[in-house]
Amino acid sequence: MAVIFHVLKEEFERLQETESGYSKAIADMPRGAPRVLQRRNKNYLYLEYRDGNRVIHEYVGPEDSDKAKEVLEQVEHRRRYEKLLKETKSALKEVRKALRGKI
Repeated sequence: MAVIFHVLKEEFERLQETESGYSKAIADMPRGAPRVLQRRNKNYLYLEYRDGNRVIHEYVGPEDSDKAKEVLEQVEHRRRYEKLLKETKSALKEVRKALRGKI
């Protein structure tokens, strides 16, 4: 039984490190959902997010610019990391349940 406990403890520590790594990576990426708005017959990219009750539209640039493409890629990476973080938290919950508070 001690071997199983040891393996679960190692998995718990690994999942904690993974969770903090994903959280840090997400914090470094742009926040918000991309939105294209038309202004004077031109399309511009904005990042839209909430700050309390207010909705903030953060200007990125013209829709076809290199910066806009880079921001869209970063948003896609952030979404992938958020999904992985959610899965990691779920696995962490299962390991905690298996250990029954023995750590």
